Amino acid sequence: MFEYVVLIFIVICMYSISLWDRGREDFESGKTMNVEDIYDDFYANIYMPLWHSSKETNEFEQVTIQEFMLADKPITTVKVLDMCCGVAPHACFFKELGVEYLGVDISSSMLQKARNNCPGQKFQKGNMKDASLFSPKSFSGCMLLGFSIYEFPNPKTLSDNAYLWIQPGGEFLVHLIEPDKFDPMLDLASPFAAFSLQKYSYDRQTKSQIYFEDFKYSGEFKKKMNEDDASFDEIFTFYNPLSDGTKYREQSHKLNMPSMERMIDIIKSSGFRLKEKIHLVSVGKEYQYLVLFTK
Repeated sequence: MFEYVVLIFIVICMYSISLWDRGREDFESGKTMNVEDIYDDFYANIYMPLWHSSKETNEFEQVTIQEFMLADKPITTVKVLDMCCGVAPHACFFKELGVEYLGVDISSSMLQKARNNCPGQKFQKGNMKDASLFSPKSFSGCMLLGFSIYEFPNPKTLSDNAYLWIQPGGEFLVHLIEPDKFDPMLDLASPFAAFSLQKYSYDRQTKSQIYFEDFKYSGEFKKKMNEDDASFDEIFTFYNPLSDGTKYREQSHKLNMPSMERMIDIIKSSGFRLKEKIHLVSVGKEYQYLVLFTK
């Protein structure tokens, strides 16, 4: 009799697990493994609040761009390429200044969101690994912001292309971090705006939880000390199943994160000269930098 009870219990558990799993969108099943699948319409619509919610950081970046890439140059001579622009949080900044700008991304959904956010600005779908995308010396400067450079297994491909596309004397502005020290918590998940909890925590805080209107967001940064391989894993738990029955969505951003010194050396090996490292600590981003290179 006891064996039958155990057997029934196992069957019920297996059935429950199958139902639970059926309602998931598993990004590790092979269904949605590439970058374009992660950056779909759903993700594009929440990308700004997830990754660009800090007004102070956005404004700090624009001041830096103004000072190091635009100042003392006639507007007619400036043409900026925003590599891996995503939803392009700075597109309208350039439009207001009358500066020629082009935002390029591999995701159609992110580009559509960028167009909605900044109507009339120039955007183009393209892969930054493709050197033939633009003619040599097409731009006065390039910028590669966010964590974009870390999503490429070989970042030298991007710096080589940027060097090819930038005119002599032009600038390459890159967002770099110290991978084993920076605060990976998203701004909306932090209890204090522009303030890092890492200094006051015994263990590094790597998890973010944010409650949206229709779902709970969970993100976790995973990286072993002194190793390059890292990931940022995300789970969206919907309060009510979607029309297709989906209850969960999981996705993982695979990252290549060498030390900042090594990343700078990689970019310099393309031919660039290091000009300036601007620390983002004043906007609560300790161990994060806007690093300026020149050709």
